[in-house]
Amino acid sequence: MNRLPCILLFTACGLTQLSYSQVASEWKGDFIGSILGVNASMTGELSGIQWTGTIDVSGYPILLEGTVIDMECTGTMTDQQTRETTPFTAKYARNQITISIRDLNPITGQVENMDFVFTREDVFTTPSSGQSHVTVVERGDAAKLDRSLIGLWRFTDTYVSGEYSFATDYFIQFKANGVVLLTDGRTAGGGMTSSIDSGDGDIHEGKWKTENKTVWTSDDKSEWQPYAKYYVEGDSMMLTYNNGKKQVWVRQ
Repeated sequence: MNRLPCILLFTACGLTQLSYSQVASEWKGDFIGSILGVNASMTGELSGIQWTGTIDVSGYPILLEGTVIDMECTGTMTDQQTRETTPFTAKYARNQITISIRDLNPITGQVENMDFVFTREDVFTTPSSGQSHVTVVERGDAAKLDRSLIGLWRFTDTYVSGEYSFATDYFIQFKANGVVLLTDGRTAGGGMTSSIDSGDGDIHEGKWKTENKTVWTSDDKSEWQPYAKYYVEGDSMMLTYNNGKKQVWVRQ
């Protein structure tokens, strides 16, 4: 019997099992993201090629059911309260699942293409093996500034009630000279008969430094206080506050 076809057969089977194992590990697990600016968590499960994503949007349940082929998935998104459904596509890349739908945006009142990005939760807790060393800036007062934070970041908080929807944008800027700027937030939105825009609000200035993956802030009248624990992955930054609340900010 010719051994070559047998060897090729077993090799092909091994590659198929490896490929499936890799796909399964990447679509399964816990993820953190947001839906229209509201913090959300998602748990992915894979059985064969059938994928289920269970999303919790601050207590509001959404179910995703679809078929996975390599790093892409197509299926149906179901609002667990209203039972309304809409088709979705999803792609996995670099520890993130991007879910794409075309539906009514309650903030704008228009049918739009919308993308919701969820990042694997353990990315924010376990440093990757290939992660480069973080460069810090040493200042005269011995404070350390993690360069990965330097820049402008935005967090959007969304509130929907009946026909009314509002979105509040918050900005924080970490400067290389140790200055931090925070905004009160700008709220805009409304309903069919009215709308509001709060304007830009005030900007607060202080000092910042990092120690043990924690951002510390201060002003000229107070001692250093822990602001939040942080983790940066690409253009996403997760802040975990003292009360346990988590927010994912996006680099601008």
